[in-house]
Amino acid sequence: YPHNINTYEKIKKARKNQRIYSIIQATGTGKTYNALQLSYDEKQKNIIMIVPNLSIKEHIENTIKENKKLDRERDFLHFKIITYQSLINLSREEISNIKCDILIVDEIQFMGTPVWGERVRQLEETHKDMELFGMTAYKVRRRGTEYEKDVTDPNTDEVFSNSIVSEYDLVDAILDKILPKPNYKSSHIKILEDIELLKKDIEKLDPNTEEFKEYQKLKRTAIRRIHEAPSIPRLLQKTLIPNGKYYYFCPTMSEKGVNDIETIKKEIIGYLKEFIKEEDIIVYTTTSEMGEEGRKNREAFYNDTDLDGNDVSDKFQIMFAINQYNLGVHAPNVNGCILGRETKSDIVYFELIGRALSINDNYKLRKEYETYSLESLLKEAEEKEIKIRKDKENDKDYIISKILSPTIIDLAGNYEFIKELEDNLIGKAEEIRKKTNGVRTYHLDDLKFDIEMENQDLFDTLQYLKKRVTPTWEDMYEYARIYYEYHRDLEVPKKFKTNDGYNYDENGIINLGKWIDHQRIRCNPESERGKLLLEIGMRFENKKSTLTWEEMYGYAKIYYEHHGNLEVPRKFKTNDGYTYDEKGIINLGAWIGTQRKTCFPESERGKLLLNLKMRFNNIRSTLSWEEMYSYAKIYYEHYGNLEVLVKFKTNDGYTYDENGTINLGKWIAYQRRSCSPESERGKLLLKLKMRFNNIKSTLTWKDMYEYAKIYYEHHGDLEVPYKFRTNDGYTYDENGNINLGTWIATQRIRCNPESKRGKLLLEIGMRFEKIKSTLTWEGMYGYAKIYYEHHGNLEVP
Repeated sequence: YPHNINTYEKIKKARKNQRIYSIIQATGTGKTYNALQLSYDEKQKNIIMIVPNLSIKEHIENTIKENKKLDRERDFLHFKIITYQSLINLSREEISNIKCDILIVDEIQFMGTPVWGERVRQLEETHKDMELFGMTAYKVRRRGTEYEKDVTDPNTDEVFSNSIVSEYDLVDAILDKILPKPNYKSSHIKILEDIELLKKDIEKLDPNTEEFKEYQKLKRTAIRRIHEAPSIPRLLQKTLIPNGKYYYFCPTMSEKGVNDIETIKKEIIGYLKEFIKEEDIIVYTTTSEMGEEGRKNREAFYNDTDLDGNDVSDKFQIMFAINQYNLGVHAPNVNGCILGRETKSDIVYFELIGRALSINDNYKLRKEYETYSLESLLKEAEEKEIKIRKDKENDKDYIISKILSPTIIDLAGNYEFIKELEDNLIGKAEEIRKKTNGVRTYHLDDLKFDIEMENQDLFDTLQYLKKRVTPTWEDMYEYARIYYEYHRDLEVPKKFKTNDGYNYDENGIINLGKWIDHQRIRCNPESERGKLLLEIGMRFENKKSTLTWEEMYGYAKIYYEHHGNLEVPRKFKTNDGYTYDEKGIINLGAWIGTQRKTCFPESERGKLLLNLKMRFNNIRSTLSWEEMYSYAKIYYEHYGNLEVLVKFKTNDGYTYDENGTINLGKWIAYQRRSCSPESERGKLLLKLKMRFNNIKSTLTWKDMYEYAKIYYEHHGDLEVPYKFRTNDGYTYDENGNINLGTWIATQRIRCNPESKRGKLLLEIGMRFEKIKSTLTWEGMYGYAKIYYEHHGNLEVP
């Protein structure tokens, strides 16, 4: 597809200069083809692709298999697909032995998870010449929570920091007609639940006010009207195609007999039988617990067969799923999806509706429909009960778009997200018009979505009530304006709560920090709201984020001319290139760090940087044993020992430098475990008082306590992982001599908290086994439920 050709050209250009690069591309636009094209072009190299789950692996293998021009063994001989999970049980040594020239990381937001991310980082650290290609539709993990992380953020030291070479989001894809604009049907079925929440808010008001009386009256009217609201069966009957193909997304947290997957299936199938023959309804199910059975269901749904392999393409097909189609997998010829799952995450929401927005069917069918006559298209639209505007009856392109539009049936009140997408679509179109001086360069005619709310009057009544008893966007904007007038900026800390707009209050009911953060990420600066925020000093995420390599090099050159070097601190931000500014929008330090790590000194860009005396990470990678020993000797002469931290890097032998090219700590650790004290090299190291692995094997309780104390002072607790080994007390080292994790676990079980040793341990935050150890399963489940109600998920670190 044209947009993928454009993306791949950017990838090829990036590969000439850098080792690590990534793309952000909307769900359903075929970003995987870029990975497969790269693997095909580099078929002689060992290429590994890491994916989040087996269903994505199946999908990619099927994509290769279905292409008649390709042969898996011939064209992808050295191409291997693995899951993140498969790396979990591998040791660092096993990871270092993996043969890999190019690593393709799918859904790079998972690099933000502690375990999966660490394993991929180990693969990167042990393969210094390996290329890394990252792909995702969303670069942010766990948006809206305190664990939120942007894995491409230039201000961090993530593997893919500052690595984006191409960005093509959902709005771009819809504007270009690469993805279809959906028909959106919504039935607000959570009315009772909303009314219960509103009742609590209304009860907080003064009962003597006219306002309170008005809200009570509206509330009673809404309750009385609930029974008149259109039912789900009626919505399904008028919307679903009798021989169509649909996903039904079930809630992730369910209650048996209420909203668990089997109860939902029984209920929905009952509704379907009112207008479709039972023998024509083909049902599939997939959940993470189903294993092989789930795979068979997904495969059958993909191929339009039943579980016995019979063709059912002319029947009604419905796939009931829990967390199985959130990422990367699309079944062909899908007519739409039914959202039975509520989500607070815009990322999850767009991933779910993305299952119905797939380029494959849209692109191929559009080409086919373009050959139809106008009469044939109008007839097909009529048969499918698609409304065509009178003024568009001669517009083939418009009619084709209407026919191709998938249907989204929202039964879970996710309506605000589709409105947000529509607003962003309009904002982006305005942005494009400005950049092109009014000449439109997108293909979409009508920017408004076809959104149909079944019980619109009830929904509007509840929205009116919500706006009156909970802060509206306008209310929050007013607090933001007060903050700006008082502090002269909108750099509001994420945890900032207030009651007046400018004073922090831990118990404040206005969560201004989160609101500002939300606007920064999701509000378009070109939209009406975006412009209002710009008036009060708002800094948006995408400001200055599109600086070219050449523009950043210009700032690097200014820095060099002013400072005489390119030893730019990692956190150095600037607006002019040489002056540090904490709020600067040019992240020069992070950019230099990325170039040092990813750019080849021999490349065209590398040579330009060398002109500014750039120091690359790999320049010192071939130092001999003797040269490394000389640095160890300098360290010893300066400090009187060789207790070098594993993470210690340097350029002179004794000064720590985060970006140092001499990785002395790792070298010492390697000598400690691999070199014999009796060997010639071992004797040289002993002259510098080297401690080998077998020395210190009889550490006393007091010695171990000192290491525990160091850990506590560094980490603030004694929750030491069982396999935690170290040499310094706080840095994990797989080959460390101090088995602190095991020692802590032993003390927790054997040591009496009332004893002298126990009291010493309690002083540094020790948690003993007997504390809280008698909580029942139900008790622990209660805490899990509280976490879920607060965060909306069970992704507990």
